[in-house]
Amino acid sequence: MQEKCFYCVNEIEEKQHHYVTFLSSNTERDEILCDECYREWLQGVKG
Repeated sequence: MQEKCFYCVNEIEEKQHHYVTFLSSNTERDEILCDECYREWLQGVKG
């Protein structure tokens, strides 16, 4: 089954996705990111 990346909305294979947790309005939300978007997200977290 293919999932869609939360950021770029591209379809991604099961083994190529990463789950991240976002905090929005005091609510945690798990989303799926593809490899490329996950790398960009990590860079943003690192600063």
